[in-house]
Amino acid sequence: MVIILAVILIQQVQIGDVSHNLSRGAFLEMLFEVVSAFGTVGLSTGITPDLSLAGKLIITAMMFIGRLGPMAIALAVSRREKTPKFSYAQETIMIG
Repeated sequence: MVIILAVILIQQVQIGDVSHNLSRGAFLEMLFEVVSAFGTVGLSTGITPDLSLAGKLIITAMMFIGRLGPMAIALAVSRREKTPKFSYAQETIMIG
């Protein structure tokens, strides 16, 4: 879901309202960039320097999310209170 959302966002930022004929082949290049950034493999098709600031920020966010891992981010963001599964015994001891 994260990759799909990032591809949609980067296409909206980069391509916008450009006609289909002018943006031919851009989807696969952008998909490759996003998947490569998410996997933190370091490969590129060479379109990264041509991206706008918003596009570069999306790619940077994908690198960060891919490095941390989706499950770690989901656990960090979730607000789940942990209830203890045990309790310590309490007793007053009389000495003397």
